[in-house]
Amino acid sequence: MSIEWLRSHPETMPPDFNAWLIVRLATNVPQPARSERELDEMRMVNAIEKLITELAPHRFGLVHLGKTGEELADAVTELGQTLIAELGLSRSRTKRIQDLLAYYAKSPKEVADLGHVGVTNRAYGALHEAYRELAVRTEKARGRLGEEKALGRLEGAVAMLVSAGVMSRESAREKTEAFRLAGNREQ
Repeated sequence: MSIEWLRSHPETMPPDFNAWLIVRLATNVPQPARSERELDEMRMVNAIEKLITELAPHRFGLVHLGKTGEELADAVTELGQTLIAELGLSRSRTKRIQDLLAYYAKSPKEVADLGHVGVTNRAYGALHEAYRELAVRTEKARGRLGEEKALGRLEGAVAMLVSAGVMSRESAREKTEAFRLAGNREQ
């Protein structure tokens, strides 16, 4: 190796064997013929993939809301085509982006479950409305039920709302006390 180096480069000292071997191997390996555009596209797709795959470890989610009854597959196709058009990528990259979106997309319910959300806003409102209706019906039936049963019915409903995290304990006490006071005024 040293003799060959000195013959081809007489003015310099030969490198160590590992450096020489790397140079020799690199000159004999054909380089892939990738255009700059193709490399840019690969970088963009890799960046999109990195963004999507790093959402979950950082406690984010890619959610498909589907409010208009649209299927996930249709939404993924449309979003993939939009990304391809907006970023100026070739159509050959569409399938990879669509696969990523389809695999990592969650429904709102899945995200709520993953986030350990006990009650969504819609359910929260529905439970409060159900409690209000129960309180009105119990108030009307107070004479027939008796004071203790009416109060027990209301306290049971309030206890369920507190345990579900829909109502605070303070609010529950206030509602129960207001119901109790309304019954005392009637007597």
